[in-house]
Amino acid sequence: MKLNHFLDNTRRVDWLFLGITLALMTCGVCLVYSATASDNLPFYETLWFKQILYFAGGCVLAAGIVFLKIDWLKRATVPLYILSLVFLFVVLFVAGDVVKGAGRWIDLGLFKLQPSEFAKIAYLLTISYWLSRHPVSLYKIKTFVVPFLLFIVPFALVLKQPDLSTALVFIAVTYVAFFFAGLTLTDMFLLASPVLSVLFSHSQDIVFQVLWGLLICAVVFALVRRRLPKVLTVLFLAANILAGYASSMAWNMLEPHQQKRVHTFLDPTSDPKGDGYQVLQSLTAIGSGGLTGKGFGQGTQTNLAFLPEEHTDFIFSVLGEQFGFAGCLFILSLYTLFLWRASSTCKLFADPFITLITMGACTIFLFHMIVNIAMTIGLMPVTGLPLPFLSYGGSFALTCMVLVGGILCMRFQGWRQ
Repeated sequence: MKLNHFLDNTRRVDWLFLGITLALMTCGVCLVYSATASDNLPFYETLWFKQILYFAGGCVLAAGIVFLKIDWLKRATVPLYILSLVFLFVVLFVAGDVVKGAGRWIDLGLFKLQPSEFAKIAYLLTISYWLSRHPVSLYKIKTFVVPFLLFIVPFALVLKQPDLSTALVFIAVTYVAFFFAGLTLTDMFLLASPVLSVLFSHSQDIVFQVLWGLLICAVVFALVRRRLPKVLTVLFLAANILAGYASSMAWNMLEPHQQKRVHTFLDPTSDPKGDGYQVLQSLTAIGSGGLTGKGFGQGTQTNLAFLPEEHTDFIFSVLGEQFGFAGCLFILSLYTLFLWRASSTCKLFADPFITLITMGACTIFLFHMIVNIAMTIGLMPVTGLPLPFLSYGGSFALTCMVLVGGILCMRFQGWRQ
């Protein structure tokens, strides 16, 4: 009987997902090692060894989370959410490390805690629990009141640090959660259109602007046909009209270092030895890797310290230089398999809480992947978002493993419901 119970439990574990996660962790440790191999330090003080310890601690956390009952997680949402807000408040006053004007860490001596990483998990649990019990609908505006309040507090506190890139993660999680909590694709477009209008208002192509205006008109016509409340239709039109004019206001709200990142994104060559240095060196490193790369530990941009933050923000550049297009394709394939296996969990169970947790975790991973990789190849402004499992960092490594544990928990415990 015990043997059958053991075998039954092993079948509930997604071993392929675990294998993919282990492969990514291994690649991450190897890349951090190759990026910091020139550091003359005892092995126990090296970054690659510390990364192993972070992953080991994360594996312990993930293993413990797997055995937590889903009902326990639901009951823990409010306490964890409140605790995360307390940490976000504390970091505003006792930040132990300030980088480029941003104080994001609490120095605990042996470990620097980044509360915003903990807040991602707490917020994901809380918004998932609420939306699983209270679906949203554009026909009932009051259904958005509580989700908005749950979102705006941690979002504002993270933005205050300031940490715009991490704050955007909260927006991405909320946006995807609304879709799985009842909104249609048309509704999703409606919510995103003002932001898109801000971006497209700077386009110099008049044809493109006309096409965007026609699309907005088509959506308004569809809204009228759906008999959406007139107030909401008017707000939709007003938001899109004002969005273009509000873009300058939004620009002035950005911190100076954030404005510099946008300028650098638009023209890295305008300041090749200053703000554009990181992007240009990243592009040089990736481009020099060619098809198969220069070999493990052989990257000149990395070894000669031309590439800044090579073990954290620009770890993908190290990958491209040393392993070329083939290595990048291999990692991207692992990421694709990772997200596919993770998202497949929500198809197995009818519980909306499981769906929201799983897809929310996938959103966090995907957002980090897209922003970090796009940053290194010059498609987005430079941000501080690390690459999951590859970039060095204690708080983020633990966050990744906690999310992995949560995904496994949803699959393992879902069969018992």
